[in-house]
Amino acid sequence: MGLFGGYQNPGPGINPNAPKKKPFFRYWELLWRNFGKLLTLNLIITCFHAPLLLSLIFYMETHNKFTVPMVIFLLIVQVILVGPTIAGATKVLRLIVLDKPFFFAEEFKKGFKNNFGASVLFWLIDLLVILSVVSGYWVYPQLAGQMGRGVYLMFGISLSAAIILLFMNYYLIPLQVTTTLKKSSVLKNSFMLSVLSVKQCILTTVCIIAMIGITMLLIWIQSAMMFLVAFFPAAFIGFTVMFIHYPVIQKFVINPYYEQTGEVNPEAEEEPDDAERVFTDRGGSEEPAPKDSGKKGKVIS
Repeated sequence: MGLFGGYQNPGPGINPNAPKKKPFFRYWELLWRNFGKLLTLNLIITCFHAPLLLSLIFYMETHNKFTVPMVIFLLIVQVILVGPTIAGATKVLRLIVLDKPFFFAEEFKKGFKNNFGASVLFWLIDLLVILSVVSGYWVYPQLAGQMGRGVYLMFGISLSAAIILLFMNYYLIPLQVTTTLKKSSVLKNSFMLSVLSVKQCILTTVCIIAMIGITMLLIWIQSAMMFLVAFFPAAFIGFTVMFIHYPVIQKFVINPYYEQTGEVNPEAEEEPDDAERVFTDRGGSEEPAPKDSGKKGKVIS
């Protein structure tokens, strides 16, 4: 655009040999560049939670023989949709983190459809553990009054298992979406990767708590901010998880696979050979063109 400067004037260009940005700055660069896509993705995730919202409305607004069956039906539908929705979002978030071009709807559809069964299974496991921890919060204190404080040891064990499963969830769906591993292998590799990346898991957990806390604080300050849930924080939490943990998957799963098979790694950042190079990118090294003096040259007729 020539509104604020001549488009003929050469810019500095982008130096292909510039040092790679630190993860912190890379995170915010990708976040800002794909901000609109993340808002759209969050809105899609919210739409796929419509059965949950409808069940609440139906429960509060109706009082007849169909109320309970309809609420149960809507909750079952919601439980089935959660896992595939996360898988579809993960498919999109992976390409955002890799900074690759893609068709939004097509990639979400692939992730949703191709990983439907596995993602439902993983979510059911998560739901079972969540329900056991929540129920234990109420049951164990009552049992402690009858059987002694040793019961709290069992609660501590169940809580530790829940934390381990939480860390595994940072890898479960990404591994399922990215690789062709069996479900048992996905579970096993997720556990191993969570053990190898405890620091990253703790960092991710802190970021998730911060995002959820900010959202709840805004809603508490002003209830009208409830609309914010439609655009934040689900997709941004997913983006943070993928940004922090996908490099771990690359390091310990994807790269070793291609090294063993000798196949070309499509995610590797490699420079083309000089023999195959069509032109040389000189971004960042050009000299500004001399400014036009305004004098007209001689015309040869």
